[in-house]
Amino acid sequence: MKDFKIPPISTLAGSTLGNYFKIIRKQHIAPKFYLKIVLTTLIILIATPFHWWEKLIFNRKVSKLSLKKQPLFILGHWRSGTTLLHNVLCKDPNASYMTTYHSLFPNNMSSKWLFKTFMRINMPDKRPSDNVQLNINFPQEDEFALSNCQANAYYNFFYFPKEYKTFYNRAIRHEGLSETEKNIWFSSYDQLIKKALLNIKGDRVIIKNPVNTARINQLIKLYPNAKFLYIYRNPITVFNSTQKFFHKLFPTLWLHEVDKSFIDRLIFDVYKMLMDGYEEQKSMIPKENLMELRFEDFEQNPVIEMEKIYEQLLNESFNEVKPYFTEYFDSLKGYKKNKYEVEKSLIDTIYKHWGSYMKKYNYDIPVDINIRE
Repeated sequence: MKDFKIPPISTLAGSTLGNYFKIIRKQHIAPKFYLKIVLTTLIILIATPFHWWEKLIFNRKVSKLSLKKQPLFILGHWRSGTTLLHNVLCKDPNASYMTTYHSLFPNNMSSKWLFKTFMRINMPDKRPSDNVQLNINFPQEDEFALSNCQANAYYNFFYFPKEYKTFYNRAIRHEGLSETEKNIWFSSYDQLIKKALLNIKGDRVIIKNPVNTARINQLIKLYPNAKFLYIYRNPITVFNSTQKFFHKLFPTLWLHEVDKSFIDRLIFDVYKMLMDGYEEQKSMIPKENLMELRFEDFEQNPVIEMEKIYEQLLNESFNEVKPYFTEYFDSLKGYKKNKYEVEKSLIDTIYKHWGSYMKKYNYDIPVDINIRE
């Protein structure tokens, strides 16, 4: 397996030039990352004529497109099973979704024949935290794409982690945004959804994005009849898995450095903000359009839970698509999950910060975690 490393080029390389400078111009960039900034700028300059072509040709198609069905949004914190659920649902031949390529080069959909080659050369084979396979055509979340379309996206905190609270307030709560900035955000998001429909032709777009867990109020404005599927998991498992993931991911993306203890504090804060945001906003969703799913139930009986999703949330026949899902689940047999060995002090810290969520969702210490005194 390749190490989870990328060349000294930021994932902002898929941005437009104007948007790129909006994101970086007021931020602290450490001198050791100046080369990354230069190379990223060069990629964007090369891509700029293709951005113009996109606006002239591809965006016209987008403006004429209407949604056959309202989107399905998968909600839940990182490492709660959102990726597995997304991958499974996208096996439905009638599903549309954002691909990994689309997530990084949303402004180059009409020139993907060129930029896909660039991605193939530089992308790792698997994710660092769980060995899940990566591919430019696989389903992917949309927040990196949103960052490359307009400046107010939460994944900018991966580049500038010290500003994670500021990005949260602006990109998720829309605090401090002008009416023009808000309109650009809504227009950009809707365009991403429609580009996914054009790229992977289907009836319904399925979007997975942990950030959307606390962004329900914004999504409802765009898609009042959208479907929402919220998946949750034991917070102790979520912390250990997120910690491993973020400790490996941040150094590949950041433009200024922070230490591991800072990242751990960030994880505690962001989990609470997302979970609290979800609890505050979920009542905005009509009851028939929301389903909550416990990861452990899904893991134990995936086909049964998929049937519930189709018949109770989507109001669609499950039997027609069941073979696609059973084939996918069969392909996962033999997959080995990470096992964790942690200090008791860490468990105590998790309870200190997230004990209320442990209690709310009726969780205890997982049996597969080895605790060191």
